[in-house]
Amino acid sequence: MEKEIEKLLKNLENRLEKIENVLFSDKLEKIKAKSKDYKGLAGGIRFLIDNNFFSQPKCLKEIKNELEKEDYYYSKSGIASTLSETFTKSQKILTRIKTKEGWKYVLRK
Repeated sequence: MEKEIEKLLKNLENRLEKIENVLFSDKLEKIKAKSKDYKGLAGGIRFLIDNNFFSQPKCLKEIKNELEKEDYYYSKSGIASTLSETFTKSQKILTRIKTKEGWKYVLRK
């Protein structure tokens, strides 16, 4: 009787684990990714870079909105400065393109 109960519990645990993996896999991946080293504004931008957000040109408003979706709340001027100085000039990860709407940032190829 005990062995049957143990077997049933083990089976239920396995099934529950599979369900949790399906339901929460995206959230767990985001939490794991954020804990990598994505602290502060530069970390938030690095998080977007690592997740291919800049594969297409993005304006400052789009970048600010995406950062806020990931719980990074910074001013437009702070974001613009960090993008320009850190990621465009110093590290040369991004490049910027002048359009009618203003500057757009995209991964440097």
